[in-house]
Amino acid sequence: MTKPSAAMILKRVLVTTNRREGASPPTTVTEVGSGTVPNTVRPALIVSAVAVAAFLPVVFFGIPNGADLFNHYRFALPFYDSIRSGVFYPGWLAESNNGLGDPRFRFYPPGLYYLLVATRTLFGDWYVGSITCLILLSVLAGLGVYFWARMFFEPKLAMWAGIFFTIAPYHLNQIYQASLLSEYAACAVLPFAFAFVERVCQRRRTYDIAGLAASYALLLLTHLPLAVVGSLSMGCYAVLRLDRKTAMSTLGRLALGVFLGLVASAFFWTTMVAELPWIKGNSHQPNTYYDYRLNFVFSPTALANRNTWYANILTLALLGFFLPAIVLVRRRLKQDHSGLLAVALLFLATLLMTTPLSRPIWAIVPKLSEVQFPWRWLSITSMAGSILLAACLPLWRKKLNTLRPRDVAIVFVFVLSLGFTVNDVVRESDYLPRARFQPLLQEIRGAVSFKDWLPIWAHEFLQTEKMNGQVEAGTRVVTVNAWESQRRLFHIEAGPAGVAHVRTYFYPHWVATEGGRSFNTSPAADGTILVSVPERAADIAIEFREPPRVRVAAIVSAVGALGIVGLAIFGWRRRSRTLPAFQVDGPSGSTKLFLNPIRSEVNS
Repeated sequence: MTKPSAAMILKRVLVTTNRREGASPPTTVTEVGSGTVPNTVRPALIVSAVAVAAFLPVVFFGIPNGADLFNHYRFALPFYDSIRSGVFYPGWLAESNNGLGDPRFRFYPPGLYYLLVATRTLFGDWYVGSITCLILLSVLAGLGVYFWARMFFEPKLAMWAGIFFTIAPYHLNQIYQASLLSEYAACAVLPFAFAFVERVCQRRRTYDIAGLAASYALLLLTHLPLAVVGSLSMGCYAVLRLDRKTAMSTLGRLALGVFLGLVASAFFWTTMVAELPWIKGNSHQPNTYYDYRLNFVFSPTALANRNTWYANILTLALLGFFLPAIVLVRRRLKQDHSGLLAVALLFLATLLMTTPLSRPIWAIVPKLSEVQFPWRWLSITSMAGSILLAACLPLWRKKLNTLRPRDVAIVFVFVLSLGFTVNDVVRESDYLPRARFQPLLQEIRGAVSFKDWLPIWAHEFLQTEKMNGQVEAGTRVVTVNAWESQRRLFHIEAGPAGVAHVRTYFYPHWVATEGGRSFNTSPAADGTILVSVPERAADIAIEFREPPRVRVAAIVSAVGALGIVGLAIFGWRRRSRTLPAFQVDGPSGSTKLFLNPIRSEVNS
């Protein structure tokens, strides 16, 4: 007769104990460090498979051509060229506006573009690299929600949360109809940030602080509107999940995570904050299209705005998709812990933030108005709703035996929403196969940028188009010797002192020199560069030079990144020293018993 293992003995003890207490037996027993496959791997693989399947139309038919698609590639193409030339973080987009340039690199988060450059480099092709990038983001988003849901459920139920988010109407619409690539990328990071907030609140472990810091830094480097929306939402969520007994200690850990995230991303946001007054943005000749007051869903003003009118339909589809959770969430909350209550409140609050009912909050909270489109909150609504929908699945399984007409109607609405997503969002997308996509990439180069990215000195450049060359100086002869993205070199013959007109938009970081001598630069009437030139012949170099604070911020970011890595290693090693031998997960995932020859602990 074989001797029973410690895991078998432990399982028998727990089953006997649960029967005595009238509870259901634990779902899984996992032996840690024994080499067995963890019970979380298979659900994670299924979530990944569904995330890949959601992009099969892209693989077979082409890249969806939404309104914002080529705005992203106007950024990605020169970003790739700059990195290949050795400039890891370029400061000036030289080819924009027919060669006049703009400083958008300094104001738009670069996270997505580093990923696009990586996949482009790996596959040697923009088309395959872009599809790979989108699939990777889809997988990460599904796994992120799965990771967050694992704090509440067993793996199989958490798996459904990841699947539901992958196919949620608004989430798929970000790619298939709108091409909101950066927002979609941020949705691959944001659920991890929420998960680590939850883990810090419940466990307060060091490596969870590192996880929060890393995910928050990536969020800031990916999409600023969702960074604002996500920061507010995570703050409220953290307050709901705090334990009063350890509130101050937990707040300190959360603050440390956020601080390290800010430090690690400082190379981007310090420049953005310092130089915002130098671009037009939405403060110069505001466009009502970006006015949040005209973009609320379910508002009469939405009827006059095509995008918000479609957002209304999308919101209705989202409500239909999560209706099975909405009707049963109250009953589910009676059976479960406060964690789901916080998720339910997050779902409700973010949904209300898209409607005119939240207008006072938009008017009070600083910088919130710059999110521009209230329907951006639906990203977080979709994440929270996916967890609630998964939570209500056991209740719906019981209802399948005795479905009432109301239940049938709810299921029908869910299926109708799913049909809308498949037909109107996915099937009706305008796909660009390789034969159409590749030529368009070259056609968009040098296109006119949004006015928001223009320097405040820039005006209409119709007069500049009439220039006979890249540099003009009246009757004086000018020879251009080099014209690079961040450096121009020209020779000017002797003649009357005056100014040389350079066909590049003025920005304070453009510096004109000859040897060690500097020349004054100023904006022309159309916003291009004027360089004061002497009477003698001169070889003048105009270079885009970063101020010292940029280098300081880069060093600070490197220190912050190293701090996050160090914190993660320290936390992991500390955890390894006290790693339990066995782990038992209850049906809700809320009870775990650990046994260790040295130390035994119970986490509830």
